Parts: sequence; structure tokens; C-alpha cells
Amino acid sequence: MKRRTLVAALSVAVASAFALPAFAQSKPPIKLGHIAIMTGPASSYGKLQEVIVKIAVEDINAKGGVNGSLVQLQTEDSQLDPGQAVLLFRKLMNEGAFAVVGPMSGTQWETVSPLANQLKMPAITVNASKPGITVKPWTLRLTPADDTAIPEGVAVFLKKYPNVKKVVIVADVREASGKAGAEIFESLAKKNGLQILDTVEFSTRATDLSPVAIKVKSLDPDAVFAVALTPSGILLAREFSGQGYTKPVLANSIIWPGSFVNNVGDPGKNWHTIGYSTNESGSGDMALYKTVVQRYVDRVKDPALGIPANVANNNVAYDAVLLLADIMRRTGIDGTTPPAKARELIMTEFTKLKAFRGLNSYTIRDTGDANIPHTVLVPDVQRKIWKFLD
Repeated sequence: MKRRTLVAALSVAVASAFALPAFAQSKPPIKLGHIAIMTGPASSYGKLQEVIVKIAVEDINAKGGVNGSLVQLQTEDSQLDPGQAVLLFRKLMNEGAFAVVGPMSGTQWETVSPLANQLKMPAITVNASKPGITVKPWTLRLTPADDTAIPEGVAVFLKKYPNVKKVVIVADVREASGKAGAEIFESLAKKNGLQILDTVEFSTRATDLSPVAIKVKSLDPDAVFAVALTPSGILLAREFSGQGYTKPVLANSIIWPGSFVNNVGDPGKNWHTIGYSTNESGSGDMALYKTVVQRYVDRVKDPALGIPANVANNNVAYDAVLLLADIMRRTGIDGTTPPAKARELIMTEFTKLKAFRGLNSYTIRDTGDANIPHTVLVPDVQRKIWKFLD
């Protein structure tokens, strides 16, 4: 009798143990879209971001997902093309995504953000830096825009280099964030009483930047303000070094992610970038930050992406997924929620958001853009990581 009772009890226990995960997975998944630059000259940005977005999804699913539904990520390649980003955004909406993380660049976000409002599809960008292009209420820019980032960075830079009186601005004018960044640098230079010797322009896909370096060398400024994506930034650093120009260069945040610090070597030792975190320190939950960065570094094995991988502002991509999961959890969204209803609930929470804390601590501006206080970072050439300017 006792044996039969014991067997029955064990059977119930085993059945219960298997019932819990079965119940947790009985609901349909929640689909999140991710639009990134996965191919082309800026592909390192997207490939690195995909790593950390996947880590975020894994962390959420390891804790049971969202209200009993697992999160399913669908990454699409925009190829740094705003037209492609539009097509992919529509595709993700038609395929049932509840929200989209991306697209990445200012030019793409400037195109997709108003479209998101037309389609009533929530989206969060974690890269675009051009000010004034986030359209409320359906979109949110979790990464800070250059109208707050660059002024904070320039203030730190000029405090470190008080003898800077003459500058040259070097800018990628084909990228929306590049042109806007150049204009902000120009405004700040005038505000700080600096003489602008010239603004030297180039395009994203240019492979020979020696004319830019020769021009800068001939003008001999006390410093250069640069706006360039990682591949162009590396070319510029090498050309400047070849011309013997070794004075300080301050770049806005678009060289911060990617593999600049890994691949530039000694020619980059006089370069600076505007940012707010390193592989060793962020502004949010430091216990979580350290474990996420370690897993991120462990997973990136491609030298083209930089070894060790620099987390840079990719930590914002982790937080974007975390924020969406938090919103859906609080509003009762799961995989059975009709997509249109889920999207409406997410949008409503976007309009209420004033602050958020994940790997970073954010305040949300009335523009729909977040802010994180910025400082200046410099390459640690030997360790191949960014570090805070002393």
C-alpha cells in the first residue's frame, strides 16, 4: 500500500515538473523585429549589435519570457540603405512583430520614424545621433542625440586641452548624422570662441582620404573635430599619422561602436570620442553590466569586429529589448495579444516614460530622445579598448 502511494506521489511530482515548462511554452511567442546593418562597409555595427540583442533575448527567456510567452527575435539587414530599412520595417509589421529595435543610422531613422507613426508600429532606435528626427508618439530614441552628446563632450575636451584655439571640422556629409554633427561642432566652436579654419567634407564610401589629411596638415589646426563612421575614421587616423598630424582629434559618438579602437593602432592614440561607458564601467546596474559585457566579449571571435569586442553604445540595444519586455510585462501583453493591441499598449507606455534603468540610466526628454551624461573616451592602444579620458 505504502509502495503504491509512493509511486503515485512520484508520478504526480514528475507530471507537475514537466507541466510547468509545458505551460510556460503553451502560449505563442512574442516577435520583436531588429533592423541592423549586417552587410556592407558598416556591417561591423550591425553584427556587434546583433550579439548583444540576442543576449538580451536569452536573458528574458531564461526568466520565463514575458507573461508566459518566449521572445522571438527576427533580425533583418538594412545594408545602410534607408529604402531597404523602410521595406524591412513594413515586412516586420506584416509578419506580426509587436515592436522593432532599429534601424541604426540617422538617415534610416529619419525615414522610418515618421513611417512608424503612419503605420502605428512602435520602434526604438539605439544608434541614430542626428537631432530632431524622432517622431512621437510611436517612436523612441534610447541613444542620446548629438544635440546633448556633442556639447557635453566638447566641454570635457576643451577643459582637457585649453590651448585649442583653431580647429578644422572633418565630416562625412553623405550620412545624415554626419552633416548634423558637423553643424553642431561648428556652432559649439563659435560659441567657445574657436576659429574654424575650414570644414573638409568627404563621403561614406570614399576609400582615399589622403586629400583630407593633406588639407588638414596644411591648415595646421590645434585640433580636429571629426564626424566619421568607423571605416572612415580608421582611414583618416592613418592618413593623419602619415602626414605627421598628431594633434588632438575629437570625433562624435559614431566611431565609438565598431572596431575603430581595435584596428586603428598607434595612429589612433591622439583620437578621442564622445561616449558614456567602457567595457569596464557603465551608468546603470553594474552587476548586470559586468556579466553582459563578459558574455558579449566571449562571443565575438571575428577579428574584423574587434577582439576584444568593445561594448560601446551597443549596451543601449540590450536596454531597448529590456525596456520593451518590461513594458509588455507590465501591460499584460503575451503572445496571444493581437498585434495591433500590443503595439497600442507599447506606444502608450512610450508617452509616459520619463526614466529607465538597465545597463545605463536614462532620462527621457520631451523630444522622445533619451539622454545619458556624456564624457570623452580615448583609445587604450595596448589593450585595444576605450577608456575614460583622465
